[in-house]
Amino acid sequence: MSESKLFWRWRDFASICRDVSRAVNDYAMLEDGDRVLVGLSGGEDSLTLMHVLTFLQRRAPFQFSLKAVTVDMAFASFDLAGLGAYCQAQGWDWESVTIPGQSLLVDKNAEERPCSLCSRLRRGQLHAAADRLNCNKIALGQQLDDLCVSFLMALFRGGGLKTMGPNVAADGGSKRLIRPLCTISKARISALAQRLDYPAVKSCPYQEDLQQHGDRFYLEQLLDQLETCFPDVRSAMLHGLQDVRLAHLLDRRYLHLQGEKSDPDAGKL
Repeated sequence: MSESKLFWRWRDFASICRDVSRAVNDYAMLEDGDRVLVGLSGGEDSLTLMHVLTFLQRRAPFQFSLKAVTVDMAFASFDLAGLGAYCQAQGWDWESVTIPGQSLLVDKNAEERPCSLCSRLRRGQLHAAADRLNCNKIALGQQLDDLCVSFLMALFRGGGLKTMGPNVAADGGSKRLIRPLCTISKARISALAQRLDYPAVKSCPYQEDLQQHGDRFYLEQLLDQLETCFPDVRSAMLHGLQDVRLAHLLDRRYLHLQGEKSDPDAGKL
C-alpha cells in the first residue's frame, strides 16, 4: 500500500499524523540521529504507530531510523508469518524474537492474570533487542485510552497519581521509552485500522477471558460509561494530566512550595 494512497485518500490518517507530530514535538520524543525500535505486537495500535512513524520519518526536518521488532511469545494462536508478510509488503525493517512465553506463564502459574508477566517478558526482550541493535529509543503503541486506564488503575489501587509517560527514561537513562500515540483515542485508531485492512494476527490467546474478568477491560468499559455523563471524558482527562496542580494534592513533599509555585492555583508540575 503506497504512502500517497494513505495520505491523500484517507483524511483520518493525515489527521492522526498531525496530532502525533504535535505530541512528538510537545514531548521532545524524537531528535536527529535517533535509532528507534518500534515494538510491533501486531495489534492495531502498534501497526498504526509504525505507519505513522514511517510517514513522519519521510517528512521530518531531521533524520531518525526505525526498526520494528516483534516479540513472539510462542502462542499457538499468533500468526507470526502473516505479520511478517505484512511488514515485508510495507517495506519495513522488521525482525522477530521468539521466547517460550506460553510455557513461562504456565510455570509461573500466571495464566489467570497473565498481563503483568507477559508485559515484563515482552519489555525485557525489547530492551535486549534495543541494546543489540544500538537503538536509543523504544516506541510503544499505547494510546490515550491506555493512559486514562493506567491513571485510573493506579489511583484506585493507591499506586500514586501516575500513568504511562510520553517520554520517560529507561535502563538508568541509557535509553528512553516514547509513546507517540499518547493523545490519540482508541476509537480513532480502530476506525483507521478498519480501512487499512490490518492482518488478523491474534497475539493474545487470553483476550476473551480478560474481557470478562480483567481489570483493564473493566476500566475501559467504565470510560465508555463515563462518556455518557461527561462528554469527551478522554480529552478532559488528557487535559487534566497535562495540568498537575501540586499544591492541591496531599503529597507532603510539596507542602512548602516556594516562589511562584506557592500559589495553589499556579502550582503545576
